[in-house]
Amino acid sequence: MSNSKIEIVVACGSGVATSTIAADAVKVVLQEAGIANYNIIKTSMAELPNIIDNVDIVLTTNNFKTDEKPHLNIMGFVTGINEENLKTQLLEKLTDLKK
Repeated sequence: MSNSKIEIVVACGSGVATSTIAADAVKVVLQEAGIANYNIIKTSMAELPNIIDNVDIVLTTNNFKTDEKPHLNIMGFVTGINEENLKTQLLEKLTDLKK
């Protein structure tokens, strides 16, 4: 990974509870991978279109589709379902960002 800061947005319905839980899980994954140069922005799904141009990757807990940025649904971090696979997918997407 390069030295540039990775701008990550985590979005849920309201931008408060679920996105906080998911963002905390993302932080743990990044720390375990030795990735320290990042910024996480939590937001609501309604606000997401207003900030998508300013981020490198979009992580959501709701259904969302975009061709603009890499995207991953991370609801599994909230539910605990398929977390290991989700961690792998997230790290792959972050690695692809810096190629």
